[in-house]
Amino acid sequence: MGKKKNKSSTIAADFARYFGENKLENWQRLCRDIGIHQELPSITRCRKVLKSVHVNIFDLLDAVRQGTTPQRFQNSYLLAQYSVASNKIFPKRFAKDDGGPVKVLLRLFF
Repeated sequence: MGKKKNKSSTIAADFARYFGENKLENWQRLCRDIGIHQELPSITRCRKVLKSVHVNIFDLLDAVRQGTTPQRFQNSYLLAQYSVASNKIFPKRFAKDDGGPVKVLLRLFF
């Protein structure tokens, strides 16, 4: 269990380092990194667009490190199948209650 807990806290810390502060430019960068290249003039618009995106957070961080775009799934069911099969499930307990980016990207699987 210690290994799983360490993996969970590591991915949460990695995402926090990647995203940084809750600023518009960080939300816009997140959207670009996911492959959304439209003009998004506010955090509210970024959040709205991201709510319809289905991407694995582990894969997002890997893609950013590699300079690529992560795979996007057509729906949360396909994302869930992939995430469970690849054991890449971001722990809900690390999502901030303030509506931050992780909370926007998280999908309930179970």
